[in-house]
Amino acid sequence: MNGERVDDIAVGRTDYTGLDIGTVYSKVPRVYAVYSNSDRVMIQYADDESLATEQRLALAHLAPLRGEINGLIDGWRSPRTVGSETGPTHRASAGDARAKRYDRRTADALIVALQGDQASALVLLEAIKREIVEERTSTGRVQYVVTAGFVALAIFCLFWAFNDLNFPRFVSRNNTWMATSIGCLGAFFSIAIGIRGRTIQTDLRLRDNLVDAGLRIVIGAISAVVLFALFRSELFKLTLGESGPITLCIAGAECTPPQIDVAIIVAFLAGFSERLVGNLLDTRLVSPLGESPAIVQPVVAKVDPARPAADERNPRGLTAPPRVSRSTAAPTDDDFNGQVDSCLCDVDLEDGEITEDINLPKASGGVEKSSVH
Repeated sequence: MNGERVDDIAVGRTDYTGLDIGTVYSKVPRVYAVYSNSDRVMIQYADDESLATEQRLALAHLAPLRGEINGLIDGWRSPRTVGSETGPTHRASAGDARAKRYDRRTADALIVALQGDQASALVLLEAIKREIVEERTSTGRVQYVVTAGFVALAIFCLFWAFNDLNFPRFVSRNNTWMATSIGCLGAFFSIAIGIRGRTIQTDLRLRDNLVDAGLRIVIGAISAVVLFALFRSELFKLTLGESGPITLCIAGAECTPPQIDVAIIVAFLAGFSERLVGNLLDTRLVSPLGESPAIVQPVVAKVDPARPAADERNPRGLTAPPRVSRSTAAPTDDDFNGQVDSCLCDVDLEDGEITEDINLPKASGGVEKSSVH
């Protein structure tokens, strides 16, 4: 099977998962290879089983973080790996470019870990995850504002059509369409100026962002209608300076320009009431699920000065590094014969080939002892 050894990792081949290899980031013969296929960044561990086990143990605590990073960038990938030289080509999108950029950085972090510095690799992976979350949150923020704008435009067109058709009548008689339209504008303006400080989910939670943005525009429109009703029913009066109570008037011979301007200002300010409802995602969606924003605080790698030097053949910095066999080939007949001594055992000899003990050379060396009589 392809991809079982480090030497099998090359662009255009398939790895042990059966996927095409698109990019090889680093390769140390018989020790490790870091590459990417159409799914994610992968590691081919050492050919030697003992060293491969040490490498897996050294990188095991990085696996959950690698999984989170893969999950965050999966939506950016095309069916085939960007930069792959195999299979049909496709036109790279912006998402492909982002995925390839973060794949490269993830591979660099894994190379650092395989070289024995797992602490620095953890810092690099956490930084990568944090930047991906920020980038996806930025995309979600754009979607939030666009959704709010479309909802405001839709409500304006809907109530303008109701007023033109004189259906229902209370919409045109009470200038409800004007209050609703200006209230939507105020809510959209409130969202736009406070978008940086608002809690926005990543674009992976598109539905939550769309619901929150749409509800805030609707709240602003309803607030403007209710505030109009309070002023016009005289249940609530507001007096500024020495002038009489403020009255709202939109159309008619009895309306004066100041009254129309005041009505527009009141409806616009009513749209800001969407801020009074708090953040719907925090109170209704995120908290009950027990989730928190995916933000990782930066950490600093700490290296134990007493730890032995770690490298690609000793990734965990053990005092006694794992024994790495240089060759895994089966022994040949010559190697077998070289391990056998030259003594003749269990071999039948002719009489002429046998030497009597009396004819053997006299032994030399040792300690001479005196004869005892």
